[in-house]
Amino acid sequence: MKTRSPLKGMAIAFFVITITFWNFSRLEGSECIRNIHIVTLLVCGAAIGVFLANLFLLLRNKS
Repeated sequence: MKTRSPLKGMAIAFFVITITFWNFSRLEGSECIRNIHIVTLLVCGAAIGVFLANLFLLLRNKS
């Protein structure tokens, strides 16, 4: 059985992290609804978790 490489998941998570940080910095100076900030930070936190999980999987597969 072929094992899945975590690089694709890491690339997608990095893309989501980049977009959410850009979106958060764009919304930060405006008078936006606070819920938008909360959702943006939750999505970014989830993407960081996915990125770290795939990074640990990659490191474990290498050794």
